[in-house]
Amino acid sequence: MGESLYNCKEPFLVDPRDMEQYEKMLKTLDTSKRKSADDEALYVTYLKALSDAVSKIDIMYHHSLLNNIFSVRIWYLQRDTMVALLDLLTRLAAVADQYLRECLQVLVNNFTPPIVGERNEVPPWAVSRKKDIFSYLCESLKTISDTVPLAPRMLRDIIDRSMPKLFDNKAKMISFVECMLGLDTDRMGDLIGAILLAKVVDLLTELDVNITWEDILQEEHDKGIFEMELEDLDADDDGDGFGQAGTKVCFGGNACAEKLDGLMVVVCEHLKSLDRQCLYKEFVILKTIFRASLLRVHRSKFAQFIIFYTCSLDPKTLGEDFAVFLTDIVTEKKEDPISRMSAVSYVGSYLSRARFISADTVVTILKN
Repeated sequence: MGESLYNCKEPFLVDPRDMEQYEKMLKTLDTSKRKSADDEALYVTYLKALSDAVSKIDIMYHHSLLNNIFSVRIWYLQRDTMVALLDLLTRLAAVADQYLRECLQVLVNNFTPPIVGERNEVPPWAVSRKKDIFSYLCESLKTISDTVPLAPRMLRDIIDRSMPKLFDNKAKMISFVECMLGLDTDRMGDLIGAILLAKVVDLLTELDVNITWEDILQEEHDKGIFEMELEDLDADDDGDGFGQAGTKVCFGGNACAEKLDGLMVVVCEHLKSLDRQCLYKEFVILKTIFRASLLRVHRSKFAQFIIFYTCSLDPKTLGEDFAVFLTDIVTEKKEDPISRMSAVSYVGSYLSRARFISADTVVTILKN
């Protein structure tokens, strides 16, 4: 790369041959142009060389270089190039007081795959790479968080500002949440898991309250949503793993309902993938979120199904715990009247539809 990078000299002091080499590197790192096989190989070489020289990169002299790095869309990179770039980002993030926020932001920006076409969908080639790319992104974020103590706090802020909005398209919304939940495991889950789940539940609730009963087909009104969802989940093992086709029949044409349906699939698949210990941690967090964010939302019709589904994964422990949790709110005279009234509705609906709750538990709760 020449002395122009390593010594950070003023441009007029740089040897013309070094400047020519540096300009060639900038051109190769420009991902807006298609690359030949030779260019791609050179791109990987440059990325690896930059990884060994991160302490020499200076914002004053290498603004164009950093712009090329921080604006990249890894979805379009070949696997070796992507790995080299992510390694460079993890090393740049560790440069003291320099590029941590920018590195985290570019990784979060890539939570969303390319959205193309009139229907705003993820193209097939990106779908086939999604699981692999999400794994690499999460691993890079975990590495940075292990290396830089400030990273988890900054990552929470970046995710908060980058969260999908109500009117974003469905493909973007689902893909972002799917990748985000990949961080909710192991040590990263302990550091930021609560905020991740809270953000997801907030998004689900926002979508939920924008669905009116007129958007739900009349023929499904006599079938409780919780009961229906669990039946469909069990009956659709040959489908997408959650019974998505079954859930869609209850909605009309409301766009929020379509988005909510897809997000519920992603969240429930995440919960189902957790081991016993992690599931218990998630349950404790979800109870807190339910108490703070859902209990008093009188227009919520479906978002609470997330904690109901969590209970169904361990009926004996979690299912009964949640029933007692609701009952305690009802019987606690220090609780405000709205919370107590809401808890009464929830405990009645929960006990009548959660068929995994034992009859003895139902009788005990009702006696209280």
